[in-house]
Amino acid sequence: MTNITTKEINFTVKYGDETLSLKGTVFQPEQLDATSQKLPPVIFNSGFTGGVTMYGQLFGRALAARGYRVMTYDVAGFFSNKHIRNTIVSGDKVITNVNLEDQKDEVLGAVEWAREHFGEMPVVASWAMGSVASLGAVAELAAAGGEQIRFWVPMSYTNIRKLQALRADAVAADAAIEQLEDNAAIPPFDTGTDATRLGYYPLDADTQAYVDSQLGGYTEAGGADRWPGCTHVTAKSYKSYVVYDPEQSIEGAKGFPPALIIHGADNTLHMPSESVRLHQNYPGDAGSSALIIPHMQHGQQNQVDSLVFKSMIQSIDDAIRARG
Repeated sequence: MTNITTKEINFTVKYGDETLSLKGTVFQPEQLDATSQKLPPVIFNSGFTGGVTMYGQLFGRALAARGYRVMTYDVAGFFSNKHIRNTIVSGDKVITNVNLEDQKDEVLGAVEWAREHFGEMPVVASWAMGSVASLGAVAELAAAGGEQIRFWVPMSYTNIRKLQALRADAVAADAAIEQLEDNAAIPPFDTGTDATRLGYYPLDADTQAYVDSQLGGYTEAGGADRWPGCTHVTAKSYKSYVVYDPEQSIEGAKGFPPALIIHGADNTLHMPSESVRLHQNYPGDAGSSALIIPHMQHGQQNQVDSLVFKSMIQSIDDAIRARG
């Protein structure tokens, strides 16, 4: 069994209006043999509330066990980076602003940190909404015409506007949230009740059944705020994320890295057709098809002992070694 070490680091992020330092964590084998030293470093990012406090530690340890050096982090406004940026205090409420443009900038900052500290451009592996942010980062690097990341692994990708179809009345919810002040507090999730109908992120019944137990367990084990790490988000969070669509900039583009696009066949939150469409439109080498994994839902199988999770990690490892 490979012994894994962890190291806390700080990395610089150049946001549109300021430059800040965020906390991150590096997972790597205790002993880096010659084979491991030839493997590219990996950045793992996740969206909304995600990061090292949740799935980052799972993917970080799983890939480090295969010889990779993995850097991951919590997005600004959550967990270890909660008070860095994107939180507003209003009376007795702490309201979190979730900003995919910021999360794109954080991916770019992590990539720059890896390039400087590991001496080469990394692979970027992204979970769910984090894949939207990292696509924005990849597209920005391609447009700049400079160095590109080695390989891109989006998992459970979705177009954010299409995600809203899970709401009971997406049109009414959209109209109501758009009328709110930008810093107005809304629930983090729309779980299908009257009280949550203006929630930021819609959750289907299957996903609702596992998220609190599984992700709450991750955050509690890490000594952080219990998942999701916020009690309210800004109305601006919704307004900005439904129009954030980096797919609009990829048609006919050049300079994109090779990719492995992964999705669970049984995902009822982010539909598999989303990754199939992304594969069809992706302007780089994404292989012959998206990898649609049988018996895989959204995050239910993201567990150390899950055969589905182990199979996914194996596929990522194989693809990086062959094409990264």
